[in-house]
Amino acid sequence: MTRPDFILGADISSVDESIDLGAQFVDTDGQSKDVTALLAAHGFNFVRLRTFVDPMNLYGYANPTGDAAYVRAKPYCDRDRTAIFGKKLKDAGMKLLVDMHYSDNWADPGKQIIPQRWRDATSIDDMAQRVKAYSQDLVQNLVDAGARPDYVQVGNEITPGMLIHVPAQTPNPDQWGNLTKVVNPINGATSNWSNLAKLIKMGIEGVHAVDPSIQIVLHIENTNSVTGVLNWVAGIRGQGVAFDVLALSCYTAWQGQPSVWENTFRTVAQGYPDLKFMVAEYGPEARRAAEIMRDLPNQRGLGTFYWEPTQSGTWGPSLFSQKSNTYTAIDTSLAVFDAIRADFGMP
Repeated sequence: MTRPDFILGADISSVDESIDLGAQFVDTDGQSKDVTALLAAHGFNFVRLRTFVDPMNLYGYANPTGDAAYVRAKPYCDRDRTAIFGKKLKDAGMKLLVDMHYSDNWADPGKQIIPQRWRDATSIDDMAQRVKAYSQDLVQNLVDAGARPDYVQVGNEITPGMLIHVPAQTPNPDQWGNLTKVVNPINGATSNWSNLAKLIKMGIEGVHAVDPSIQIVLHIENTNSVTGVLNWVAGIRGQGVAFDVLALSCYTAWQGQPSVWENTFRTVAQGYPDLKFMVAEYGPEARRAAEIMRDLPNQRGLGTFYWEPTQSGTWGPSLFSQKSNTYTAIDTSLAVFDAIRADFGMP
């Protein structure tokens, strides 16, 4: 089956900082290239960028421990840096998915920490208004800068909810945003469908106040539990949340083998024939992730986003070898994407 409209994407949020630190990128043909041109040469047509509310705040992405050794030179992944980087990517012909974390640092199933400037909220309605105001301001800034997002992700891996935690008195943080935390009483416990729906709805309102044609993505990570995904979608839709795309994380390290992902996507697609789908993040198994999306009925599998192709970790391998500040594309790794592009009939 050909899919010329298929999204072959990558989350390259960290590349903005790497470039500032002098990174150079070498393609499989031995030529130095702008990273966007390099990725485009292998079929990539979409970029995902994450945003944090105030990453320079204490325990934020740019100041995770309060230790000067870990303070970044600039507030990477904040509103303004994302607009600058996003414009560069759009000017280079890429489309854009913006992933709003609604935190000063990483938000994921283990932590959904309220940004510092929102911790004085007195009610869930107060918090929801802040979500709307932030979402509207962020998207308006992107549009004004020439970086209009094609999709906006309202929250990141929000399986347990959003805006749940605050740092404890002795946070004991690490550079990845993990710290001792407690549940903030205004949001109650996790899995509070009414509160979560209110926050998501106001995030969507903020996005659509700028441009109602922007597609809304919701992202959860429990792909290895088809029952869990079905229950989550039923819970959030039972509160009247309308969204366009359900995105799942698909790492072999955490969500199982591609056969597990395929079963989950196919089962949820059957139960919700009006929804579209994405693989929001994955590491290895690029070919299988793309095939699972391509083969969903009625072309409702939109595409995939490789997680941080210039980095490697427990999630999976980099697509580049690194020597000092030179990142060289690995022939065998990029050949997988060349083949997907050709086989799917992509431009």
